[in-house]
This record gives sequence, structure tokens and C-alpha cells, in this order.
Amino acid sequence: MVGMRADTRNILIVEGENDITETVSGMLESAGFTSAIIADISTAADGVSATNPDLVVVNVSNEAGIELLRQLRANSTMPLIAVNEGLPRSSVAALEAGADDVISTPIAREELVARVLALFRRIDRTPPPDDRIIMRNLELYLTRRIVTLRGRRLHLTPIEYSILATLMRNADRTVTHDELLRSVWGASYEGDYSVLRVNISRLRQKLEDNPRNPGYIMTVPGEGYIMHANGRRTT
Repeated sequence: MVGMRADTRNILIVEGENDITETVSGMLESAGFTSAIIADISTAADGVSATNPDLVVVNVSNEAGIELLRQLRANSTMPLIAVNEGLPRSSVAALEAGADDVISTPIAREELVARVLALFRRIDRTPPPDDRIIMRNLELYLTRRIVTLRGRRLHLTPIEYSILATLMRNADRTVTHDELLRSVWGASYEGDYSVLRVNISRLRQKLEDNPRNPGYIMTVPGEGYIMHANGRRTT
């Protein structure tokens, strides 16, 4: 049983088989959330824009669901959860398209609600008063959850922001794969390195002039990642 009470924020559920959609809706509403369903994925982007939900759940059993994730992520940083009906490639594709998390069927109510609450906690987390971290041309404002690069605001997802904040808070120290997973996703994700690699790749696309030769987020082979406060370092 999830030991945290849900709130009344609105969650939109998009498409998929009717029984799965209804099951997800019922699980969320029994936990105290309000939910709505969009059955026609072709009009889902407009429906999301019109209803402005706090979180969207998208079924990714086909390419239309993946494409919807791309559209939503291109225009918003709202939390996105993908539901994958047992197709391993769909999980990776969903993360690459912009999903913050992927849940596979069969879905357990406790797991679904815990992951939704975890995403909301990352958005609501209140940082300490001293809220600015500066690393060369990169500035992160903890209170407002804003990141700028050369004075231009970056549009990061909650997951991308949490990864970056963790690395910047630990500048000049290697943050291990499992340490990052625990900090950003929770202890249950330890060992799930694919979700970390996909999000690091997305983050580099936004931060780096050349993502293949990064200057901010450096890989420490076999260990994790590090950000050097004063730039790239070699040994």
C-alpha cells in the first residue's frame, strides 16, 4: 500500500485498449486524483492543450503513442508517463520520445500511484534558500527550478532537471549510476541503467555544443557521471 495520500491534481489518460485505460483511470481516482480519458489519439494533442492537465499517461503500444509523446514533449515540460504493454523496444522508444517514466502491464495500483507521486514530488520539492548554482555558462536556480545556458532558458523535463541538479550539487565528484537512480527515480530503479542513459543523452542534446564530445556531463566509464566546475579535465 502506498503510504502517501494523493491530491486532486488532474491526470489525463490517452488512448490504448479500453480495459487498460479504464483500469488506469480507476486506480488513479481511487487514490484521490481526478482523471479524464481521451480515446482518440489523433486529437489527443489538442485535448491536452485544451485541458492543461498536471500529468499525462500515454499508451505506447503503437507508433502513434510514441509520436504523441514527441509532440507533447516538444511543447511542454509537464510530467509524462508511458504505459507499455510488454514490448521492450517501446519502453526505450518512449523514453527517447520524452517520457519521464514507463510502466509495463500488468499494472499494480501501488506502483502506478507511487510513480505518479514521485514525479509530483520532484516538481514540488522545496530547495534551500541559497538557490543558485553556477557552472561556467550554466546557471541553475533551485527555488524556481529554472536552468539557463548563456543566458537562454533551457526547457527541461522534471527528470532532466533532477539529474542536472544532482550532478551540479556534486560538482567535481563522480556520481555513480545507482546513486543517480536513487536520487532521481528512487531505490527501486537501482540497476536500471537504460532509463538513465536515455535521459543523460536527452540532457546532453540540450546542454552541449557537441553531444558526442560533451563538455559539461562527462562519463566515467563503468562508474557514473561527473560535472567539473571549471570545465573538462583529463588525467
